[in-house]
Amino acid sequence: MALVKKNQISGQVAARGFDDEDTGAGGGSKLLAEAQKRKARTFARQQKAAERIAAATSQLASGIAESASAAEELRKASEQIAQGAEEAAGAAQESQKAVDHGAGLIRKAQENADLSATKTEALQVDLPP
Repeated sequence: MALVKKNQISGQVAARGFDDEDTGAGGGSKLLAEAQKRKARTFARQQKAAERIAAATSQLASGIAESASAAEELRKASEQIAQGAEEAAGAAQESQKAVDHGAGLIRKAQENADLSATKTEALQVDLPP
């Protein structure tokens, strides 16, 4: 029996002149059935691969959507942080002004205390013991 290329079995069977005597009874139809089975298996593999690709694509799309959602949440959180930082900076400036004002009041009170001490000493010198 001669070797036959698998992907063109039905055409080659007719071209080489195979008949039932060479392959046995129903051998040609057997080869045709095997070719159809191989074709069906190939199609099944291709379909399974297509399904796997579709599932992977779906998962990828889901991941991209999830990433976009997370990026939006991050953007909103960054805006809130920036707003909080601006408010904190404003509050810090107000606190600095209050501290500076308090320091000025303390200096003035110190000056007044020094002046009072000087006046008190001057009055004590004028008073007899």
